Amino acid sequence: MKKILIKNGNVVFAEDVRKTSLLIAGGRIQKIGEEKNYDQVIDADGLYVIPGLIDLHYHGLFMFPSPEKMSDFLERVQRKLILRGVSGFLATFPATPVPRLIECLISLKEACQRMVQPGARLLGVHLEGPFLSKDAKGAQPEDAIVEYDPDSAEMARLFDAGRGLVRMMSFSPEQRSARELLDVLKKENIVPALGHSVASFEVAEEFCESGARYLTHLFNGMRGIHHREPGLALAGLLDDRFYREIIVDGYHLHPAVVKLVWRSSPEGKVVLITDFVGDEDPLDIEPPRMAGGGLAGSRLRLIRAVRNLIRFSGAGISEAVRSASLNPSRVLGLTELGRIQEGAESCLALADDRLRLKKVIFGEEIIDAQDDQLN
Repeated sequence: MKKILIKNGNVVFAEDVRKTSLLIAGGRIQKIGEEKNYDQVIDADGLYVIPGLIDLHYHGLFMFPSPEKMSDFLERVQRKLILRGVSGFLATFPATPVPRLIECLISLKEACQRMVQPGARLLGVHLEGPFLSKDAKGAQPEDAIVEYDPDSAEMARLFDAGRGLVRMMSFSPEQRSARELLDVLKKENIVPALGHSVASFEVAEEFCESGARYLTHLFNGMRGIHHREPGLALAGLLDDRFYREIIVDGYHLHPAVVKLVWRSSPEGKVVLITDFVGDEDPLDIEPPRMAGGGLAGSRLRLIRAVRNLIRFSGAGISEAVRSASLNPSRVLGLTELGRIQEGAESCLALADDRLRLKKVIFGEEIIDAQDDQLN
């Protein structure tokens, strides 16, 4: 068993940053601290050592659902994301006609048997729809948005096809049968996420009380805060039970709003995501737009979101990294990803003092990270 020592790095733990060493063996962090018995050493002096990041809202090529291409899509996404320091992700499908969505889920399950290594791990699927509000559809295709029907055999087949694979579903609480849908999601152990919604503050609180405690890209795809009709956004700022998913690319949210969300959130409740669409470079540029000028996903890398959060909100490096690693890990109930601790999987990245990625360590593989395209 090969032993790799990451020596004298500034290790970013959930609570602080400490200059220390990590011993990697058997694909896990075997020891934190000094060690003399190793086969290979990585000099991390002057570098940050961060946990692999986790993206709960990554569209990539899955923005264009195609059952016959699921295997190819998965492989390409895995290879690209690992170079960006992402160790795990949810493949996020937009609102899609239910029959086609069923085909895609079946195909993706088969593709999971052939996942590439080293590569970012598919942690499951995030269904962003199709049970949304057409009044807050954003870039979602309106003709694919439907009402949930608890008596529909086709919709029952959707959950059968996604069992064990679908980990999160974004839905609108003003759907006529939203409460029945929430019951199904809880029964299937799927994280219920509120989004693409014009729900009132009161409805948002009712659903939070019933167990829907995750907000899909806060402020985007929902009403802004009005002093007489505050809506879902204000519920997300005031109710400490909510996880608040945010896109910190400088376009989806004004930096001052990012600061507001950060200051309003209890520890561990901010989740950074990318909402990345497509498969092309360059990265970290202005997001795609619809014909009318509205935003349609992002071109953001998750490490850039971490850097932006620090810059916009004043968050410390441990807090910001945690928002893209440990916090999303906890949303999914994971225990070995998104953290640096003895026994955890060795999914790590090395970054310079500006959080520009240099190396990725995945198991016992050491990979050159994708260079920053923008300073």
